[in-house]
Amino acid sequence: MAGISASAQHTLVLKSGEKMQGEVKSLNDAKVSFVFKGNTMTFPVSEIEMIQFGSSTGALGSAADKTSGMKGVSFVLEGREIVKPPVFENLTLKKGIVVVAVHVDKYGNVKKAEAGAEKTTTTDDYLLKLAQSAAMSTKFNNCPKCPLDMQGTMTFTF
Repeated sequence: MAGISASAQHTLVLKSGEKMQGEVKSLNDAKVSFVFKGNTMTFPVSEIEMIQFGSSTGALGSAADKTSGMKGVSFVLEGREIVKPPVFENLTLKKGIVVVAVHVDKYGNVKKAEAGAEKTTTTDDYLLKLAQSAAMSTKFNNCPKCPLDMQGTMTFTF
């Protein structure tokens, strides 16, 4: 059987919507061997929506999404920038995308965070709580002209 081998940074997007950063090792017999966080995983080609070769994520995110400067974290909050990034560490092999609805005051403090908003791809309680806690630890820029309660989203890709 013919196959390919590769060695670079890739983004694997599953049909479930999950995105993973890692390295495609091989494609043999309609199966992709992929290294994610140091662990080799095998996926049938039928479960894969797309493999992006290279480091650009332009095709994967929405034009309105902004990156936080951290891998796997983006946000939609008009006119805001992150001044203190979220604090979290996923010490499991669990994966998924968690969208957190956030309420931010004009001083940049996250006052409320609710994990599981639209486009969330997992129901895993650990990842939902981790994303919610991470969103609460985030600080946005001060915006005196912004409303007292500004609503937006933060997206965490585990």
